[in-house]
Amino acid sequence: MANLTISMSAEDKAGISAFCEATGFTISSLFNVFTKAVLRERRIPFTIFMPEQPNAETIAAMEEGERIARDPNVKGYTDLKELWKDLEK
Repeated sequence: MANLTISMSAEDKAGISAFCEATGFTISSLFNVFTKAVLRERRIPFTIFMPEQPNAETIAAMEEGERIARDPNVKGYTDLKELWKDLEK
């Protein structure tokens, strides 16, 4: 057996732990079932889709981008070399 470390939020860990406890799985056995399904089916065994509504973090980032684009005090670039030079500072 090999070990695998997975990082996730404490909230997600609590949620998956509760699910596993309620269904008789361990987190390890649940991920082993998932892995076997991926290997057997050669695909992720469920549909992944983009929600119609962006989450709060994405909305905040989009609003920040719009604010920056309209702010005349924010430096803009037309030369990539100048942009990289400033990024390396």
